[in-house]
Amino acid sequence: MSDDASNENEKILESLFESDNAEILIELKDGQKSLSTLAKKINISEGKLDEKLSYLIEKGFVVKNEKDDDILYSLDIEKISKVLEDDNNFKNIDDGLAKLDSFLN
Repeated sequence: MSDDASNENEKILESLFESDNAEILIELKDGQKSLSTLAKKINISEGKLDEKLSYLIEKGFVVKNEKDDDILYSLDIEKISKVLEDDNNFKNIDDGLAKLDSFLN
């Protein structure tokens, strides 16, 4: 795997496991939710929530749709599962756990 692809995978994983994003993804696992509902549930502003999800939207892990003056988010579960099931993404588990720990502390 090239350094660029490796860096991209690392950035995707960091974004998926970032604490607010992870909480949002958990909320979306059971289906589509509105921006306002998610913002209230996660206790952040709608603008901040949209900003936090922007990279995951760009990469297709989160789908953003506008409907009846509301913004709706949903997950591409298949795409997320594919990334999480790829053993190459977790070869150096110690580094990954250290990074996760740094995000949590």
